[in-house]
Amino acid sequence: MTTTGTVRRRLTAPARRQRIEAAAVEVFADRGYDASSVGEIATAAGVSRTVLYDHFKSKRELYVQVLDSQNAAMLAEVGAGITGEGAGSDRLRSTVTAYLSFARQRPAARRLLVDPIPTGDADLDQVISAYRTARAQAVAMMLAPDLARSGVLAGSTESAVVVELLITGVDGVARWWQDHPVATLDEVTDIASRLLWNGLPRIGA
Repeated sequence: MTTTGTVRRRLTAPARRQRIEAAAVEVFADRGYDASSVGEIATAAGVSRTVLYDHFKSKRELYVQVLDSQNAAMLAEVGAGITGEGAGSDRLRSTVTAYLSFARQRPAARRLLVDPIPTGDADLDQVISAYRTARAQAVAMMLAPDLARSGVLAGSTESAVVVELLITGVDGVARWWQDHPVATLDEVTDIASRLLWNGLPRIGA
């Protein structure tokens, strides 16, 4: 029997790693890569610097890892909406809902991926740019069947512009919603998806 009356359970290695990554997302999003320190992230995660280095060899490795994991999470949620069941208008609505929900529930992840503070490191900024390009390509690939039905050829300038407009437009709505939380998710999604859908079928005209 312990004298404290409470036994503090030791976290498993995967749980500690998950905690470190979650803290890193918040710190990097708020302060940027250059201004963030390993000690600051370790403190936010509730672990020592030594424990953090047990999981990540450097701040750079941790930064690239959280970019990768958060990018994958965003694409998984948005992709589920794009490639789901139902009519095109229903899938578009599901996609808008998925992104708005992601942005509302994980604002630090959204800032890290979409509005990152410049790192001060040309190589890392190139990594960020590559993720952004990859996201656009993934969305374009998932939207290709719908765009083709509208007369927009995959890989064309028209396709690239439409995809960029969809991505930046919905993200703009997410930013607006962050500042106007009184609006409901259904209300915001309905307005955005109706505008996007009513325009998309006519883009090839």
